[in-house]
Amino acid sequence: MMLVDTNVFLIDRFFSRDENYEINKAFVEKLSCLDAYISIYNLFELLGLASFNLNEEEFRRWFYEFDQVYSVSILYPPNLENSLQYHFSWLSEELFRLMSNKITYVDALLLSQAEFFDADSIITWNKKDFLNRTEKVSILNPKDFIEKIEKEKDNESSNLSCR
Repeated sequence: MMLVDTNVFLIDRFFSRDENYEINKAFVEKLSCLDAYISIYNLFELLGLASFNLNEEEFRRWFYEFDQVYSVSILYPPNLENSLQYHFSWLSEELFRLMSNKITYVDALLLSQAEFFDADSIITWNKKDFLNRTEKVSILNPKDFIEKIEKEKDNESSNLSCR
């Protein structure tokens, strides 16, 4: 399981001139073959940023069908089966723990979910935002990830069924 950060989708949709656009696009095209998720928190961050540039139809589609637009699953907060008070108490403690290592609120939300759900990795173009803030989750950018699966493919140990 991997969590994909907001910036991957922003580059794909809005920044075709970005120096990382081509490798980012190659990663995005592999999402349907991966156990990839976007946190609901990151989806709302993305919607807020994209709201200035999406028409109403596309904005609604991203909210209601983002999993189909980008072949990722949406990861909802843990502990929702308990009371909201329990959930927010847990979340507050997690965010405080993570932010005490100097990480932004949205990145702490993403990292808290990655750690709780035992994600293998977070895929982001802002690796520095997460480095030295977790020992449980590997932090890769899309280029690192593609190189990793290509190396695994060369060693014939990759589980990636579509290429």
